[in-house]
Amino acid sequence: MKEIADLKTKIKQLTKADFEQLKVETESQVAVWFWATSDLYNPEPFHYESNNWARGRKLKGEPAKKAEHHHYGLNAQGEIIVERQYTSFEQYFYELFFIRTHDTITRYRFSYDNKEIEQISRFYYEQNQLTQHITVADNQCKCDYAVYYYNSNQKLIEKKCHLEFDDFETDRNHEYKYDQFGLLETITENRESIIYQKSAQSISFKQLTVMAEDRLFTVLRQNIHQHAIPEELYCLYLYYGNAHLFPPAIAYGTKAEKDHWQVQGTKAKWIIWNPADYQYNMEVSMDGETERFFDLYNQETEMQQKYAAAKKAIINVVMKLKDSLNEFTLNKTSDFVIIAADDEQADLKKNFKILNPELFEQFRKDLP
Repeated sequence: MKEIADLKTKIKQLTKADFEQLKVETESQVAVWFWATSDLYNPEPFHYESNNWARGRKLKGEPAKKAEHHHYGLNAQGEIIVERQYTSFEQYFYELFFIRTHDTITRYRFSYDNKEIEQISRFYYEQNQLTQHITVADNQCKCDYAVYYYNSNQKLIEKKCHLEFDDFETDRNHEYKYDQFGLLETITENRESIIYQKSAQSISFKQLTVMAEDRLFTVLRQNIHQHAIPEELYCLYLYYGNAHLFPPAIAYGTKAEKDHWQVQGTKAKWIIWNPADYQYNMEVSMDGETERFFDLYNQETEMQQKYAAAKKAIINVVMKLKDSLNEFTLNKTSDFVIIAADDEQADLKKNFKILNPELFEQFRKDLP
């Protein structure tokens, strides 16, 4: 496709002088600047919904700390033409420039340090509707090309996207469904996975969390009953990643493993409390309805940035499990503990103290 070939050539030929010229010409057209908490603009329809990302909020003024914030420049027509994406070090920021014509938007993204081109995207419009977009990049995903389809009511119903990586190609197609009010209800990827579903407006995140705790307690009880480990155990470990927190996985730490690892001395604690190294390690099984509910809860957690609340909900469930330990057929050591932590052990010590306060001083030096 000629348009793709042209952009691939362009990204290879763009120089530092081109960056300087693009910066001067675009920023000279800025009429108004404003700050935002994070990213709040993308030409792709339903970009935030399909990625389960929270849209940023416009700020009244410059933040006290620029790190992780975004700075936008508008032209005289009120269109975004410049974006600065600040990193965790506020002296560094990515720079994006949007070049607009009557039927295209071309977006250039430059790196935060040496201002080298990282990505060029071009969006094509017909009668103010996005019909296709192309992105070429200087990273693992070399190119993606998408075509957009609409129904008679001008509602986006399908996006067909083809991606080229270094060593393979794949498709990522989306179907969009709407409710009786014309509001987006679901996004389905490749006709099999629902990657977005509209939450019930009448249910708050707090109410969803109560429901999530009840469902999680039920499925964890079922799974622990189903997987009765005969060996002597020093811990029952529930662990989660940094996204898609529900449900956490289940791991059982055996005394035999612990005894084996302890010969490594001071390094042993990094293995003893790392569930990825346990022999008995499993994903939680559940029915389809519960799986769909957790998908919704994880989505709302990400979009509303409620990670702390979701992790606290897991702790609440594990405390309830601790109170119910006697109902399970577990061969426990005298200093058996129940743990919930992320898979990088970042909150292990804090959560250990919450869940096992009576043993914290005994284990303090043995925790990573």
